[in-house]
Amino acid sequence: MGIAARIVQYYSRQGMLIFDTASIPLIAISILTAILLLKKNGQVKPFLSAGIPTYRILTPALLLGVSVMMCVKIVNREVFLSNAGHYQHASRGGNEKTLHLVVPKYDHGSQILIDGWAVIPEEKRIEKAAFLLPPDIAGNDMINLKASDAKYFAPHKKRPGGWLLKNVQPEPETIPLTQKGKEYIRRTKQSANLFVVSDVGPDLIYKAKGSSQFLSTSQLISRINSPAIDANSARGLEFDLHMRLVEPLLAGMMIVIAIPIILERESRGMILSAGKCGFWLFMILASIYVVRFLPSLQISEPVQAAWLPLFFVVPFAVWMLDSVET
Repeated sequence: MGIAARIVQYYSRQGMLIFDTASIPLIAISILTAILLLKKNGQVKPFLSAGIPTYRILTPALLLGVSVMMCVKIVNREVFLSNAGHYQHASRGGNEKTLHLVVPKYDHGSQILIDGWAVIPEEKRIEKAAFLLPPDIAGNDMINLKASDAKYFAPHKKRPGGWLLKNVQPEPETIPLTQKGKEYIRRTKQSANLFVVSDVGPDLIYKAKGSSQFLSTSQLISRINSPAIDANSARGLEFDLHMRLVEPLLAGMMIVIAIPIILERESRGMILSAGKCGFWLFMILASIYVVRFLPSLQISEPVQAAWLPLFFVVPFAVWMLDSVET
């Protein structure tokens, strides 16, 4: 039972991650399949004979299906994935925690460099942590804080987020903190420990791009507004935020495009219609992934890149409206 439970636990978590990525392609496939089956079984013709427009027959039902799928995707992301992005990189089998080498990361609000030997995302912990304090934090010289263990605590009510360093070297009493340093470096009840205020969490010091896409929307907005995040990272997060607004609109536009292509007035056969529809739906899906590279290549701003697919899809959908069978 132990092995079976671990298998179910592992693949259920991976299933949530896969669903978040594959939900839009699944919507496209579902739309294509549903309209093809309706056409094959001749279930649209009776309604057309009664004078009911094609879009009035199909659009409400298909939109309802797309809305349900998008709601499931939103709940999956906002509730289940908001603190589970690290499972994407989890090891298979065994009871050991997954270790990742730390990628040193600056907190751009305090200019503290966060480093260490390895991070354990499941425990939000760094082993053999090393935090490099700049002179405006630690006095006249840089000081390298070394700790056997550093655990991250998310912000809660009035308490800021940050890292609790245990068994700090050099000893906290010997560190000549400046006025700014006292805002970011706080002593605890245990004299050997220190609390370092920072918005740089565990997911930002290993595979940051792969983990940030699974943040909840509130976490995403909070991170974008955080002074600890550098400008390049904030640009990528802004793109992810706007793409979450664009995806439901693109899913709706897939319906508007698929109906006239498959139910074309002068159709040349179901196979050709299915292939043509699949091609255009694939182009819409491809555009979602292509525009992700535009902000990093400095070709466009994140907001412009996220909304760019709609500028091409909407005119094409309007152009196809008159070709539908009525």
